[in-house]
Amino acid sequence: MPETTKTPPEAAGLDAQAVVFRSGRILTMDPGCPRASVLACLGGRLSYVGDDFRDALATLPTEAEVVDLKGRNVIPGLIDSHAHVLAEGLRLAQLDLAGLDFEETLETVAGEAAGRPKGSWIHGRGWDQNLWDGGWPTAVALDQVAPDNPVVLDRIDKHSIWVNSLALRMAGIAAGQADPEGGEIVRDPQGAPSGVLIGRAMALVGRAMPADDGLDFLATFRKAMGELLGYGLTTLVDCATRPADYPVLAGAVEQGLLKARLRLYFLAEPWVHDILDQGPARGLYGGRLSLDGLKLFSDGSLGSRSAWLMEGYADRPGYRGGHIYSDEALEAILARARDLGWQVAIHVIGDAAVAQAVAAMARVLGHDRTDRRWRLEHYQLVADADRERVLSMGLIPSVQSVGLMTDLHMAPARLGQGRLRRAYAWRDVIDRGGYVINGSDCPIESPNPFLGMYAAVTRKDLKRNPPGGFGPEQALSRLEALSSYTVWAARAAFAEDGLGSISPGKHCDFAVLDRDILTCPERGIAGTRVLATVVGGEMIQR
Repeated sequence: MPETTKTPPEAAGLDAQAVVFRSGRILTMDPGCPRASVLACLGGRLSYVGDDFRDALATLPTEAEVVDLKGRNVIPGLIDSHAHVLAEGLRLAQLDLAGLDFEETLETVAGEAAGRPKGSWIHGRGWDQNLWDGGWPTAVALDQVAPDNPVVLDRIDKHSIWVNSLALRMAGIAAGQADPEGGEIVRDPQGAPSGVLIGRAMALVGRAMPADDGLDFLATFRKAMGELLGYGLTTLVDCATRPADYPVLAGAVEQGLLKARLRLYFLAEPWVHDILDQGPARGLYGGRLSLDGLKLFSDGSLGSRSAWLMEGYADRPGYRGGHIYSDEALEAILARARDLGWQVAIHVIGDAAVAQAVAAMARVLGHDRTDRRWRLEHYQLVADADRERVLSMGLIPSVQSVGLMTDLHMAPARLGQGRLRRAYAWRDVIDRGGYVINGSDCPIESPNPFLGMYAAVTRKDLKRNPPGGFGPEQALSRLEALSSYTVWAARAAFAEDGLGSISPGKHCDFAVLDRDILTCPERGIAGTRVLATVVGGEMIQR
């Protein structure tokens, strides 16, 4: 582990904000000085990057703390460009069903119900029917293990929920109820609700649930922060912040709970005037909090068959999923965001959703040459014509490569072989002069960025399947994968002057690793351990 000492007292008074990090193997991601061994930090900013310890000291006006990195590997602080921080904290406080088979899932719910008072809500997340036999699960199965507690279990993609009959009754969902626009109530052969709600149908149960069900949001926030910093993540883009949660997040900053930098993209609908009408505000609280953009959902997910496709699902012929907005409603929100200066991020997974979003952006922006850096979140299936429009318009594909390890087992059945060449096509973007940014979409996937880098480079799951990789021609190089979490991610957030590389004048944010991710064995990328995370010159030990 790194060791901390003090330089000999050559000046009166020790400035705790003056730090020199020496004897590191530092990958800076700065073309002007790609490698270094010594860093100096003053007031949270880098004053020196190079190889001379004395020159580093000379940039500091006071006596400095010295941290010996002991030859460890260092990379810039990582940026998760698409996370859900409070939701990740809630995941840590709820039942974790990820990877469980059907029987294990029911046993976990039964165990939770046994320790709960009747009538209290049971929350969980992470189930995936694609790992089971028999298709969608039913309310009846949950009724057998938790008849006296309303149960709500988020699917792994959070675009559908599995509930029991008590939750259905409390939400007033009965036979004959119409599907809400942009949602689906899955039904049994007799037409009664079966226990799965997709898309906007989830809100029918959401309205019946208690606002917080006794959860301590600050406590869950602290849990999430500890986990995310432990992965070397120094900047987090919270993508779909509820305006009502902003006071909680601002309070966390004021109480000193926010060790990482947090950038917020607010849910654009419903529009909350007292926050959204003010427009963006970057660099608050000394650069720890920024209000950057607006997040919209255009469709759902492939796993739930709620992504909006141009042609029917291969495993549900004739069904194309659904869209959230009409063209007119989408354009109205985009125009308002444009006028207020918000950066826009639109959730688009199906090719029809991408086409609608790109066309709406083109109509709203017209010949506007303002550098807006609007984003397309997920960018999973894209028609050839829209791929070219994305690049010509300067739109930014925001991908979550860690999710490929899940999707590669499901996407062929949903899309069929013919459409796969247009799916998860990240190499195409880079080869045509664009760039991609990377995130986790946690809690839907693991927030571990080294799993994301591994997936981007290998196009395989952790068992090294499929042989040769899933669409291996779309793989990124290791340096490109790291760029998607550093320099490219900073550029997409209008933060390239302060983040993304280890360069003089930028924030002193970096991660100390147990290996060189550019040269270690390929499978070793996923196993990378973070020994320490530094934010603004402050070392946070794991």
